[in-house]
Amino acid sequence: MVDLYTWLQYIFLGILQGATEPLPISSSGHLVIAQHLFGIKTPDLHLEVFLNGASLFAVFFIYKDDIIKLILDLLVYFRNPRENDSTPLKFSLLLVIATIPAVIIGGFLSDFIGGELTNVRTVAVSLLVTGIALWLIRKLRGTKQDSDISFVDALIIGGAQSLALAPGISRSGATVVAGLGKKLAPDVALKFSFFMSIPVSIGSLVFESGSILTALTTPGLLLPYLLAFVVAIVISILSIKLLINLVTNGNLIYFSGYCLILSLLLLMFR
Repeated sequence: MVDLYTWLQYIFLGILQGATEPLPISSSGHLVIAQHLFGIKTPDLHLEVFLNGASLFAVFFIYKDDIIKLILDLLVYFRNPRENDSTPLKFSLLLVIATIPAVIIGGFLSDFIGGELTNVRTVAVSLLVTGIALWLIRKLRGTKQDSDISFVDALIIGGAQSLALAPGISRSGATVVAGLGKKLAPDVALKFSFFMSIPVSIGSLVFESGSILTALTTPGLLLPYLLAFVVAIVISILSIKLLINLVTNGNLIYFSGYCLILSLLLLMFR
């Protein structure tokens, strides 16, 4: 029998994932804050990965038309490569290239990041860096479209994503900052950022699939897991829509202010 506190904890974790994963305020950083300051912990790593799948579902929902178009354009291209536009293939390759830095760095430094960097002071400093970066690019509005992204651009954006392995450095924030810094149009920077999250999220779900299935078949865990998942999906969709609106209107300064204020509070009162 699941008690009320457990239900509330899973609802909170769903809200935390949905609100902080898509937005440039660092989901991992907020999880560390919740753990150290409020005693709220993710029961297991596979729940965190499972809830990240909810944010992935939200990305598919928001960008379903773009994803379907990319897949169909790839099929058309492969039917006759000589006569069709190669932009869809190039864009797909750029996404693969952009994920390489995070995979390599994560593979070598995962133990260090998961151990030495998982503390409130590190999160506070990382949030300070995120806030400053968001403030610096708050007025940048490039014009590059999908076909204009270069392999160098992809590597730089991918390198920025690897920085987000540190708790407190936002993945979406780092990649959007890098994208805008490389003169991508705001909507293109956002789309590229969220598309980059797809292979990493799918890979994590596949890797943890056994543990997730075990948890879902454990008596008493199925309904709390599903509740947290549904909550995370709804909040993620709302968060992505909010981010799209604020980025396209040049209002990243709101997230910058949030990160800076939270960072200073953590450094002063932790």
